[in-house]
Order: sequence, then structure tokens, then C-alpha cells
Amino acid sequence: MSSADNKADELIAFLDANIVLEGRPLTDLPWDEVEADGLIRVLIVPKAMEEIDAKKRDGRLGPHARAFNRLIGPSVISGQPIILRESGPRVELEMATCSRIPWGDYDELDPDDGDSRIVAEALNIRNAAAEKRILISHDIKPLVYARGRGLPVYQASDDWLRASEPGPKDKEIQRLKQQLAEFRKDEPTFNISIEISDCSPAEIYRVAPLNAAQSEDLIHAIRRRNPKQPNGRDDFGAFGVRFGSSIGIGQDRDSSYDAEYRKYYEQKIPEFVSDFNEKIERLFNQRKIKIVVSNSGNIRADNFVLSIRSNQGWINRNIVALRLSGPIAPVPRPDYLRHYDASPHFMRQQIPNRVGRHEFETNIEARRSQKMEVACEDFRSRQHYQFEGVVVPAAAAEPLEITVSITAKNLRGEFSRAFCMEKKIVETRPDELVDLETLELLKNYPVQCELARLVETEMYAEIEWDDV
Repeated sequence: MSSADNKADELIAFLDANIVLEGRPLTDLPWDEVEADGLIRVLIVPKAMEEIDAKKRDGRLGPHARAFNRLIGPSVISGQPIILRESGPRVELEMATCSRIPWGDYDELDPDDGDSRIVAEALNIRNAAAEKRILISHDIKPLVYARGRGLPVYQASDDWLRASEPGPKDKEIQRLKQQLAEFRKDEPTFNISIEISDCSPAEIYRVAPLNAAQSEDLIHAIRRRNPKQPNGRDDFGAFGVRFGSSIGIGQDRDSSYDAEYRKYYEQKIPEFVSDFNEKIERLFNQRKIKIVVSNSGNIRADNFVLSIRSNQGWINRNIVALRLSGPIAPVPRPDYLRHYDASPHFMRQQIPNRVGRHEFETNIEARRSQKMEVACEDFRSRQHYQFEGVVVPAAAAEPLEITVSITAKNLRGEFSRAFCMEKKIVETRPDELVDLETLELLKNYPVQCELARLVETEMYAEIEWDDV
């Protein structure tokens, strides 16, 4: 026992097992936070030592438990304390010896609970006469038990603990990651970016169908704006004799125009109106989507295949526009134009150009579909592919998810990225978005500016009309 046992400034500090197992080395602990000067006798009660011994074969805590055993072992054999610190304050370490615990006097403590037993043993030590005592722990429960029995406590801060270290499972994960990195040294590396406009939050309209009266009014409004056109000169002379075929008079008349316009008037316009609410949904709900895939490594990708999938709705290459005035009405076309065969002028377009090794070939078109796919035989390092189009989510609460996946001959497995767009469903009616009398929009829609730009620059090939 130390010669300083009877000093008035001596402090008996009972150390919880978690300080030994999870803390920094005992010699490096900030003991001056507990007592600035004098002597601190650090005692390890039997239950704390039992918990430390139980961790000697633990993969993470074992080295620290065994190191503590080597530190305190000489004191157990010689009966002399181990000096952890010479001064400021002086700190000595040794085992505590305890009397039999009168458990009947500690009705709130459980003999089978480790924290309860540590506190009970600290209250019944035999080898410490100092009045000043304290229990040091990083955990709350033993501190509560000690305070309940009048034993002063000190809660060790995180500064008493050593830096987090990986356990056996973490080490195995790290080893597998390193092994995977070695495997992938000869694989291409990809970056994928996915951007969807106007999605914070995305207001998605669920448009109710037109009622019967609204449908009739809309049909009449479209018909008024698309009247039947004059159809050339009469085929008959003043005496009612047909002679245009012999001298060329009357051939500027379209003999099929009446039937075509009747079909337009009686069939196409009602068909257009029948699902007008769905067309309005498509117009207002579509969002621009931009996907860029880059080969960011130094290794090319052989037989590169890129697929883009949507869990709902559809993806389209072009912006979908809507003529509120209805489908385009037929116009008279002189009969002599019907005999003109333009097919020889387009024969060259029927033979597709050969795709180069570094160019992309479309396997599945983004044409109102939930999947599109492109392929490249040799996707070079630093090369990139870009898809720009629109996505039309379904008018349902389920989030929209766009998944971009990559496979290649020299890529193990699949590389993918996903984009999730939360939606706010807005219930509405057609007449809240469109004036059914003037056929003018009452609200703006997300791709309106982009569509106006395409029209202004006459980039009509990038517009898809949703008339039928």
C-alpha cells in the first residue's frame, strides 16, 4: 500500500471497466480533470477486473484487456501500487479488496448486474481509508447507482476514449474492398449524372375527364376553328358535260378531300377529345431529363451497353407538344400530285450508315417507353455519352425512379446509379388548366420555355405533337 495512504488530499478513484477497455492508455488520461493536485489512488474492484478479463480474446478489445493485465500484474504479485503519473496529480494503480456485500441493505442493486456489483464493491472495499472517494465511468447507469448510494461520481468525457477502431467485421469489409479494388484495376471507371428539371417539389397533375357537356363544347370549338376548305374548280362545264380529263380543266380538285374531311370531322376530332385530360396531363407533367455518362478512367470499355429505365410513366427523346385546336385538318391536294412518286428520292435513306467503333448505336429507342438502350463497341477513356429528353411521371403518389445501368465486356458485374423524384399530386379539372372556349392555356407548364425556343429556332424535328 502506498506511503501516501493517510494523506488528507488523497482521493480514491474507482475505475469502471469501460475506461480500461475503451479509453486511452491510463498514463495518458486527463487525471487533472478529476483532481488537480495531490494523490489519486486508482482502484479496480473485482467485478471490473472480471469484465476486463472476459475481453482478453475479443477481436477488438482483446489487445487492450491483455495490456491492462500486464500493467497491473506486478502490483497483484508484489502488493505495491503501479505509478501511472508522478505528479500534477500523482496517480497510483492497484487492485481493490472487498468485504462481503450485504445485499439486503441494497434493495435497488441487483447482484447479477455488472454495474450494480461494481458500485456495491466500491462501497465495501477494505484497503482504502481515505474519506474522499469517487467513481469514474463513461456510462450513465453505474453513475446513477453510485449517486443513489451517496458515492460521488465523475463522468469521463469522450476525450478519455481512444479513437474509434474497426472491429473484426469492419476489418473484413475493408479487406474485401481492397481486394475488389485490386480486381478492378483493369476495369473501366464511370461517372453518371442524372438531372431532372422542376422537381423540388414536382407538382404532378391528375386531370379529371371531361364531362359530356364539356366534351361536346370542345368538339364544336375545334370544328369551328378547322372549317372545310374550298376544293378547287368544278369538274363540269356549263352544259354539265365532264371534260376536264381531256383538256386539263378540273385536275386541281382533290377527289378524296370530302371523304377525308368527313373522317376528320366525325372521327378524329371526337377521338382527340375523348382522352383530352390525358393529353393535358402529359403536357403539364413532363420534365426535361439530362443524363451524362463518362468513362472517367484510363481504360476503355469494350462492348459498352447503357440502359435507362423508369419505374413508371415513360421516357421520350423529344418534347411532347399539344395543339389545343385539335389535330391538323386535311387540306385539298390536287389530284395530279397523287400520281407523283417520291420514293426514289428517299431510297438512299433506307440504307442505314455503318456505326463506327467509337459511336453509339441505339438498340431501344426512347419513344414513350420505360426503357431505352444504347451500345458502343469501344467506349474510350474520357469519352462521354449524353441523353437529353423528357420524362413523364405517372399521376400517382409513388416516387419516380430513374435508373441508369452500365455493362461492358471488361466490367465485372453492373455499374448503376438511380435518381428518385418525390411528387406532389394535384387533383384538377381540364377547365382549370385550359379555357375550353378560347382553347388557351390558363397556367404555364415546365417545358413551355424550351418548347418556345424550339419553335422560334425552327427545330421542329425535336418536337413531337400529341394530336392523336
